Amino acid sequence: IHDKSSGINAEYGEKSRGAGGRQSTKRDGEHSCDIGAQYLTYRHTDTAFKPYLDELKVTNVVQTLSKNQIVNAPARYDGEDITHYVARNGMNSTSKYFMSGTHVHYSNKVARLLKKDNNQIEVTNTDGRTATFDAVVFTIPAPQLLEIDMDIPNEERDKISGITFTPRFTLMIVYEEAPPFDWTVKYHDNSIVRCTVWDNIKRGVGTEPTLLVHCQALYAVKNIDIKTKEEAGEELLAAVQEIYPELPKPIKVIPHFWRYGQVYKPYPGTPGFIELGSEPLILAGGDSFFETSNLQSCARGAELLEGRIRKRFGVPVDSEK
Repeated sequence: IHDKSSGINAEYGEKSRGAGGRQSTKRDGEHSCDIGAQYLTYRHTDTAFKPYLDELKVTNVVQTLSKNQIVNAPARYDGEDITHYVARNGMNSTSKYFMSGTHVHYSNKVARLLKKDNNQIEVTNTDGRTATFDAVVFTIPAPQLLEIDMDIPNEERDKISGITFTPRFTLMIVYEEAPPFDWTVKYHDNSIVRCTVWDNIKRGVGTEPTLLVHCQALYAVKNIDIKTKEEAGEELLAAVQEIYPELPKPIKVIPHFWRYGQVYKPYPGTPGFIELGSEPLILAGGDSFFETSNLQSCARGAELLEGRIRKRFGVPVDSEK
């Protein structure tokens, strides 16, 4: 939409300090680590997503992750028709790539939407700044829509209230040195730890061993409103030390909590997006309106939203897409 030929002036607001969302890459001094999505899984039958993947490959944003590096992978992540990809510069570089050339306002969280008499929308952020638009599109986890001061039809409000996500606690662990292991990504049958990833080996960056730990979904659900991320981080670290007693004392640990990890119960019917208003146009999209949380759903959702916006403003759909 943001290309000049469309005639649409699009501006983007992001509540975080950087792009990526749950494809986040934590940077702390000289250390960095993917703390959300670890790799991109591509199914060879997914012809719709192939053009996006090809673009990421030809620009060297992503590289292949050998299946031999993954141990005990769930069945849905394994198979002859599947290839995994990682991003050397961090998983958030995939989002940065597709957002290049756009005007993004970071650290910009929406607080209120107000429909104006001239069929426009006044958007106010939490800092009190306002801007006026002809249309507004949200791609945040849908439950967060209910935190915004805006008119949402009661029927839609009830459906949005029913959307749920699985939370996650993660822990970034940096060691001065570590013994070699015969895996890069390993899934565990453990009450606390679900997955461990040597991020520095996976991405081929950094000199100090950096381990990312994902907790089990059930552990996160049980502790979502009980433990702080620091308390959960201590338990994750203790569990890792029990699983791998040969690991030395870390030089740095950074916990993180994802309240909205992956969609568990999506919007009824998974329509890809919904309209919260037609005059003026207010849309809500993202993985809340798909069966699964992955980059493929994001791409498909973006296409659907683009089509609706183009239709609203009478702009032909790009024939190359």
